[in-house]
Amino acid sequence: MLDLFNPWLPMGFAFVLSALFSLVVREAGILDHPNARSSHSDPTPRGGGVGVLAGFAAAVAVQPLDAPHLASMLIAILVLATLAGLVGLLDDLFTLSEKIKFAALSSISLAVAFTAGPVTNLGWELPWVLGLLGSALFVFTTVNAVNFMDGSDGLMVAGLVPATLALAALSEGDFAAICILFALAQLGFALWNAPIFGARGSLFSGDAGSLGISVLLCGLALYWASTTSDGAVWLVPLILLPILGDVLLTMGARAKAGRRLFTPHRAHAYQLLIRLGWSHGRVALIWVMLGAIAALLAWLVHDASAMVKFMAFVASAAGFTVFHQAVRRHVRARGMDTTQ
Repeated sequence: MLDLFNPWLPMGFAFVLSALFSLVVREAGILDHPNARSSHSDPTPRGGGVGVLAGFAAAVAVQPLDAPHLASMLIAILVLATLAGLVGLLDDLFTLSEKIKFAALSSISLAVAFTAGPVTNLGWELPWVLGLLGSALFVFTTVNAVNFMDGSDGLMVAGLVPATLALAALSEGDFAAICILFALAQLGFALWNAPIFGARGSLFSGDAGSLGISVLLCGLALYWASTTSDGAVWLVPLILLPILGDVLLTMGARAKAGRRLFTPHRAHAYQLLIRLGWSHGRVALIWVMLGAIAALLAWLVHDASAMVKFMAFVASAAGFTVFHQAVRRHVRARGMDTTQ
């Protein structure tokens, strides 16, 4: 009888255990206290993203895998994601120095790039060392970008779930199943993080969760890009565009205005919309829609040439830039500073 339900067992583990572990973390009471750049006004529990890692790891443990190389890579990436989560947890509890965090995340990013990649095929072949460094830079940038997006209810999941499901749709077999489990684990956490049971969510991912989750996603994305068709790497930043685009374009706008890039601020597009009075749920819905559009475009061109994939990424980046600038113009028209 168990065999009849076996295909559903890993999916149940991913969603239910993630939700339960996240709830336990919420009740543990590690609080995120609001400050001048926060999008919340009341102390909110954090660290819930650890539930995603726990639920996903439990699901993988009962998911049969026929590809030994995928299984070994997955175990290694889970270890690295756990290390990243530990760095985040220490930062949540004790506030690590920026130098220590930079060194730790740089080392983990390099290890992820080496384990899951590196990606050397951009449509043309890069030297292995350049591919390794470029892959590590992608991991480091994405990890920090995801961490920045954990400031609004449901927003991190709104950006990552469409990207994870896109990886599932762009692949097949064991790897697609793994991506679906990962998406379900994120949705388990979203029960408490997103404004589902009320006007506001009741749990943040925290550094412990956002760092671990993003390392895991980067590992899966690099593995996919390095083992599939020519130029597939261009589809990775495409499906992550709603997250990467907001962070990188905001940094560019602040640099142009002469602001210090790494000082706290509320200048991301999602923060500007919340400052305008948009609800957290409405902002998350916009990011889900943007992620779904990016995922659909990636699926439409995934069998095309490397040049077509590159052009799809460029066109999408241009489109997101138009959206980002429109938000900033709208906020400036209300007499608000968009760079601090």
